Amino acid sequence: MAESVTVTLLHKENYRFEVDFGEAFEGYLSDELPPLGKGEGAAPPHVLAAAVGNCLSASLLFVLQRNQLDAGGIETKVTCHIDRNENRRFRVKRIDVSIRLGKAGSNIEGIQQVIDSFEDVGTVSQSIKNGIPLDVSVIDGEGRRLK
Repeated sequence: MAESVTVTLLHKENYRFEVDFGEAFEGYLSDELPPLGKGEGAAPPHVLAAAVGNCLSASLLFVLQRNQLDAGGIETKVTCHIDRNENRRFRVKRIDVSIRLGKAGSNIEGIQQVIDSFEDVGTVSQSIKNGIPLDVSVIDGEGRRLK
């Protein structure tokens, strides 16, 4: 079944917009970073980073729960690397995602199978990865890299 999501942006002043998700969710203000805007709200790269991180975190949680596994919590850090392209326009060149589990991987039976499969579940992350390279790592609660 196909779905659609609609978000409305209302220009407030300068580069600030009110982002409205409709009646279901509270909106927020977005703004470009200086020198264009005043940085009074999340800029588009922040929102992109949040969307990718949320997507991958939720995908990992989904696969963990489907396998009745508890990772002891999930903390995700996302970095958008922005640089100029050949036409001197700013572009997101790469996104690094680091997901940290609360438990040691050795204490989560079947964790490698989960890690090998969770990225394929992500709607947003899988949709953008052909245009923006994604480097995803998973670190366990003891600091060991599992992916």
